Amino acid sequence: MEMKASDLSARLLATENLSVIRARTRTASFDIKSRILTLPMWKDMTPEIEDMLIGHEVGHALYTNDDYLEPLRDTPKLHSYMNVLEDVRIEKLIKRKYPGLRKRMNEGYKQLNDRDFFGTKQVQNFDDLLLIDKINLYFKAGFQCGVTFTPDEKVFVNRAERTETVDEIIALANDIYAYSKQVAEERKQNAKFQEQEDGDEEDENEDPIYGDFDIDGDDDFEEQDGGDDEDLKPSKQNKSSNLQNDDKSEEGDDLESKTERAFQNKLEDLADDSTEYKYWKFDTDYFTDPVIGYKQVLNETKSPEKWSVDSPDTIDYRTRNMSDEQRTAFHAAEDLDFVQFKTESIRTVNYLVKEFEMKKSAQLHKRAMVSKIGSLDMKKVYAYKLQDDLFKRVTSLPQGKNHGMILLVDWSGSMNDVLKDTMKQVINLAMFCNRVQIPYRVFAFTTDYNDRITRTQAENESYHAWRTARREENNLIDCADRFHLLEFFNNKMTTSEFNSMARRILDYRFHWNEGYNTGGTPLNEALVYCYNTLGTFIKNNNIEKTTFITLTDGEGGSLNTYSYGRFDDSRTEVVDGMYKRIKIKNFIKDEVTQKTYEIGRLSGNQTEMILRMIKDRYNVAMVGFHICQNRGRDLRGVLQSNLPNYNGDMYALVEAWKKEFKTQGFASVKNTGRDELFLIPQSSTKIQEGELDVKADANAKAIARNFGKFLNVKKTSRVLLNRFVGLVA
Repeated sequence: MEMKASDLSARLLATENLSVIRARTRTASFDIKSRILTLPMWKDMTPEIEDMLIGHEVGHALYTNDDYLEPLRDTPKLHSYMNVLEDVRIEKLIKRKYPGLRKRMNEGYKQLNDRDFFGTKQVQNFDDLLLIDKINLYFKAGFQCGVTFTPDEKVFVNRAERTETVDEIIALANDIYAYSKQVAEERKQNAKFQEQEDGDEEDENEDPIYGDFDIDGDDDFEEQDGGDDEDLKPSKQNKSSNLQNDDKSEEGDDLESKTERAFQNKLEDLADDSTEYKYWKFDTDYFTDPVIGYKQVLNETKSPEKWSVDSPDTIDYRTRNMSDEQRTAFHAAEDLDFVQFKTESIRTVNYLVKEFEMKKSAQLHKRAMVSKIGSLDMKKVYAYKLQDDLFKRVTSLPQGKNHGMILLVDWSGSMNDVLKDTMKQVINLAMFCNRVQIPYRVFAFTTDYNDRITRTQAENESYHAWRTARREENNLIDCADRFHLLEFFNNKMTTSEFNSMARRILDYRFHWNEGYNTGGTPLNEALVYCYNTLGTFIKNNNIEKTTFITLTDGEGGSLNTYSYGRFDDSRTEVVDGMYKRIKIKNFIKDEVTQKTYEIGRLSGNQTEMILRMIKDRYNVAMVGFHICQNRGRDLRGVLQSNLPNYNGDMYALVEAWKKEFKTQGFASVKNTGRDELFLIPQSSTKIQEGELDVKADANAKAIARNFGKFLNVKKTSRVLLNRFVGLVA
């Protein structure tokens, strides 16, 4: 193979005749004994990154010796710690020997950090990372990445800066590991103590619940994967030894440097020739239109009055034990409650409109342009000897952008307890859009609406032929079936249609209508539909700024392929009589933006990916509302659903969310594919205005206390509305 200039520079930097080879290997490496520097066949590599990696490996060639290998054999748990600290040492020494490398290596690491090679994209607070991860980021990505240290941690950072020998590295790795282990134990104990105080008792034997789908099949799949792994191992193993090793591995993984592991995995991807790449397409050729228009919803559902007239014998669990007079009074109270809701909503909508117009005006003022008009300003002529600017000026205000809004609502069974209060907020948003004349559509995504009951035999045969044809397509993702979008509100509705729809969906009997009961959570299918059709909505309404909103209480189901089912992440093949594991990476390419996105098996990863695809293609504002329980177990589930690649301390993040719940009534999460995701406890699904209750005989202290409570209720509601309007305007 012809030697590259970079290979020659590696020999010159090392000041010896190293054997520099390029091979089909995953990572760069240096054999201390044989003095062989192995460089992969890198792809998508900039000159700065390649120089950085070569300089790094030459640093190992010059300054890493056999003394470094001994402690790794005895204490494998320190492997990642010593790797990070040794990198700090040898890079310091190579930069000292060749000062010209400093800028090149810094730029290379900056480019890799911008590509998220350290896996910190979804980290909410760098203080939640392990100390070894913070040290790794600080010395490689630089202080600009946002890492800070406590006084206790700075002691270790200063020691890392001063390390000169391998013995110092070994001692420091042990000390940092012991410190990190102590901090992790304290965090877990504090979290358990806090959950006990909050009444958060967890049943260790209880199976976790993910959305509304049965995932029993996942266990079988994982067991099958495990079987494949066993085929690659020796047939005779000591079971007790394996258990001990597993325990050690579990302990080590808990405190392993996650940024170091993520960095190595990313580097492997750049040079991995044993990876199979598969490219897929969403199936957007729907057998029938999944959208059930608002007119069809009104035709297929009954109003509260209709239920009383057409179905007097229907068993009503709320009124079955009431007399006729009581039943009449009950329904009259329900009607009155709706009228009061409409009246109270005016205040919320007025507030939204006021804030929206204020923020729009502020944005227009920021974009205002001041220009000269070519005519002399006679008030400035007297100062012609002192200044040159004697012309009149005019301020031009650009026209405001045309706004539009799409809102997706979770119509799943787990939403039943909060669905009424949630739909009240949705109605408020729809009323807001009507007031400011914003084109909008409100969809509820569901698996329960069944149009198969109306199909003829010929249509069913056509449907099965359609499904069979898709299974023969090896590159199609199954997302065009088994879900529907119920259109509840639209800017084209008349006032009577809007009021009738609002009254129906707030009535507890709405779910009795055929096909309108809550079901599963086809969130990803609904997002794919919007990804395919949002451009038509924007074009037809001449929209310049679109806001895309999702409102759910959990993650949806995973998208699968027609041909293979779930996405495989690996397979085995026989090479030279031996089993070889081939990694599989699955991608989707956007034909409009020409960007490529990796798609995984987990639903949360898929949701985040599709949201990014929507934002990149249409440049929309993305807002999410996630309704959840204010308990540790549930919040950890929220974290796994929305931040599946989170590498920080989950206990610390959950406690931070709980504090936000107490102070402002909601928590804010970044980097979920949305501009902002709001976590809302079920107890806060009502937007309350609050009432100031002051008794005539109350003293000054009581009045002040009641006034404080009144302001606190208004503050909680207003903060959320302010944040929302800020993203919309």
